[in-house]
Amino acid sequence: MMHDVTVILAAGAGTRLGGHGKALLRLHGETLTARALRSAREAGTSPLLVLGHRAGPVRAALAQAPGWAEEDAVDCPDWERGLSASFRTGVHAAAQRGAERVAVVLVDQPGIGAAALQAVLAGHGPGRIARGLVAGSLTHPVVFELGAAQAAAALAVGDQGARPYLQAHAELVDAIDITGLAEAQDIDTPEDLTAWADSRPKC
Repeated sequence: MMHDVTVILAAGAGTRLGGHGKALLRLHGETLTARALRSAREAGTSPLLVLGHRAGPVRAALAQAPGWAEEDAVDCPDWERGLSASFRTGVHAAAQRGAERVAVVLVDQPGIGAAALQAVLAGHGPGRIARGLVAGSLTHPVVFELGAAQAAAALAVGDQGARPYLQAHAELVDAIDITGLAEAQDIDTPEDLTAWADSRPKC
């Protein structure tokens, strides 16, 4: 069985949320970070949370979460450089943990949970890159073999994350339809969060 690590990118400041940071937002009483960690575990992977903005308070909040372990998180010292810095930190830490495959998810997509992650992992083949597809649009999770994740991290700039590598190697990308298993909406504004809190079941 392959050792799969799910890298959860959660280092940003959440400027469109007034700088409060998405990692500390709560949905039905559970922080988005705790929800993402739970989903990664339920999918049978090892979670790896990449923190930056307000890392201390995020860790303090997670101390109350079931299954939380300090080794499940790593700090990105240069998180202000954008998503690429968090991605590089996560991939490097995943390699140190012996990952054979790296799944990448965003903490601000709470509608992408364990079932979607399992489906994309199951659809990933040797030498390929698998991406979630919801209602015809590519989204997360993105699953790489470790070497490909490291190559993608080396090309990452600014807030683009793995995008330059994915665009340069589009012929290697397999879209795995997770429509019905996931919703790809980002939590970018207070209105987004309110809509989610009002519409999602407690799960």
